[in-house]
Amino acid sequence: MSNNDKKCVLIIEDDKNIAQLEGIVLNQDYEVYFAKDGEEGLKLANEFKPDLIVLDIMMPKMDGYEVCRQVRENPELQNTKIVMVSAKSTEIDHDKGMLIGADDYIAKPFEIDELKHVIEQQFLKDDNS
Repeated sequence: MSNNDKKCVLIIEDDKNIAQLEGIVLNQDYEVYFAKDGEEGLKLANEFKPDLIVLDIMMPKMDGYEVCRQVRENPELQNTKIVMVSAKSTEIDHDKGMLIGADDYIAKPFEIDELKHVIEQQFLKDDNS
């Protein structure tokens, strides 16, 4: 977590418009960092140790499934919450994301309030533990 009191959220998303929209909404309540692909996202995750990662699945260099797998295998990051956001919206895609270690899965297109709610619920789980 960062030095201030805000929880840290890393957005790993190759679509600039979606990343900007997510950032505008989440920046009000969280310290937000951005990565444009899976490789950069993994580097930033290791550097900043975010509390939560918003993770697209279909990206260049390294897809979201592989990022999720590597985060879950890293002892320093394994407790990081992961919310997958993807246009891959079949039940099989959802199940694969959850099996690899995602905490939640949102299909695109989605309402930005839905993402905000899912993130808040993930942090509430921590507070109630």
